[in-house]
Formats: sequence, C-alpha cells, structure tokens
Amino acid sequence: MPRLVIIKGPMLGRNFELKGETAFVGRSVKNDVQIKDRAISRKHLKVFRIGKKIFLEDLRSTNGTMINDKPIEPGEGFEVEENDIISIGHTVIRLDELPPTEGLDARISEARQHKDDSGEDDQKTRERRSRSSKDLELIYKVSELLRKSRGTYAFFQKVVDYLMETLPRIDTAAILLYDIHKREIKEVISDARKGIAKGGEIYSRSVVNQVLGDHKPIRMSNINYEKPEDLSDSTSTMQMGSIMCVPMISNSEIWGVIYVDSIRAPYGFRKDDLLLLNALSGLVALAIEKAAPSS
Repeated sequence: MPRLVIIKGPMLGRNFELKGETAFVGRSVKNDVQIKDRAISRKHLKVFRIGKKIFLEDLRSTNGTMINDKPIEPGEGFEVEENDIISIGHTVIRLDELPPTEGLDARISEARQHKDDSGEDDQKTRERRSRSSKDLELIYKVSELLRKSRGTYAFFQKVVDYLMETLPRIDTAAILLYDIHKREIKEVISDARKGIAKGGEIYSRSVVNQVLGDHKPIRMSNINYEKPEDLSDSTSTMQMGSIMCVPMISNSEIWGVIYVDSIRAPYGFRKDDLLLLNALSGLVALAIEKAAPSS
C-alpha cells in the first residue's frame, strides 16, 4: 500500500498509509495526513489516484509545492513516481511502495484536461524532438560501433564517450564488466568531466552491487533523500547529486552495469534518461556476450 514518508522537517521519520483514492495533506487536524509545520497551509495538498498512477495537486497553498525542486501550478494534477521528492513548507516527503507505472517526470499529467496553446508548449515540443533525435543518434552510433569493434576496450571507451556527449548532465560515466563465473567486477572503463575529482572511488559500490544482485535498474534523483540502507559510506563522501545504474543483460546472464552520476546538482536525470540507458545496456551486453569465449 502506498505510504507518505517524511524524510526532512519537524516530523522527520513519520509515515502515513494512503488507504483511499484521495488523501488531503496539511496542517489542520481535519486532513487525512496532518503535518505540524507552520510553513504548510491548513489544507495544502491533495494526493489522488487515477488507475495505478498517483497524482499531487497543490490546493492553492500559501508557500506552494515543489516536485524535484520545481514548483508546480496550483489546481492541476501532477504525476509522481517513487523516487520523486516533494517539498511543502519546511517538510520534504517521499511516496513509497507505489505501483509500477509509465510515469511522467514531474510534468503535467493526464489529470489536466486542457493543453496550453502558448509558445511555451511549442518550445517544449521542439526540445522533446531534439532530445529524441539525440537519443536515436546515440543508439545508431553504438549499433554501428558494435559491427566494427565489439567487446574491445576501445568499444567500451567509445560507448562511454558517446554517452557523455548525449547527456551533458553526466559528470562521471562507467561501464563495469562482470565476471559471471567469479561473480566479481573484472574491469572498469570510465570517464569524467574536466574538473571533476573523486579520488580513488569513481562509482557507488552499494548501488552497483544492488543492481548486480537484483538485475534491476536504479535511478536516485537526490541521494540526500535516499534511504540510509540504500547507500554506502563511500556514496555519501563522493558528493553525488543523482545516480543512474542499469544492468547489462543478455540471454538471462548479467555481464555488468552501466553507471552514471551527476555531482553538480541533484535531479540531474529524468526517467527518459533511464529508458535510454536501458536501451543502450542491451546493445553493450550483446557485444560482451558475442565477444566472450565459448565455454
């Protein structure tokens, strides 16, 4: 059952189950979820479901509502995902145990019935088209590279280079090759932006180990608000803002992971970025499998 978890603020650590289709959040005792924070309005926020999706609506509160550090328009429904960070007043909230969806990344949801005909929408459309073109170009480049130099060090280094060119928000990118017999990382191919220094640790071991163990991708929007058990000491000392890590799987075998992070700011990656990384991981996994010696 979905839960609202307070991860920062006067009621840090408290959590509330969202049992019905709609729940109201605010300072007043009349709300389904009462949060004792003077910067929150008496009735601040509505949380509601449409099918399996969860939406938030700011109820024209005094100090507003932010999702992933971006203010949302009052009176409109915005879809949220499990990794999204919600800020109201001096309180920061995360929704846990949400059902899997094809969520939107902190943008207006299906709950909005009328599209804005302003030039801003046209600009967003152009940006999405430009982004799609870059994503397709990356996949094409890696596909061509796969035909020429699959499974070599030069191949992996070139994939890392292409990835950093496509996603300028990346500060560090790495391909970690996994020995499926010894069950350990055997090689790391990585790169970092100029001026980015991390010492000896270039990736989060806890995140990589979790992906290798679960065979599932991870996107951490802001590691400052992640559950402590999901982070290692090395992660907290590396001054990361956000992380993505996806498994490279082919024929049910995991051949390693692709790992990227952004230390300049949190919320560096969107869900579209994770989808791109997933698509890329399949191609790289295929290259590793084909280059592997037959047993």
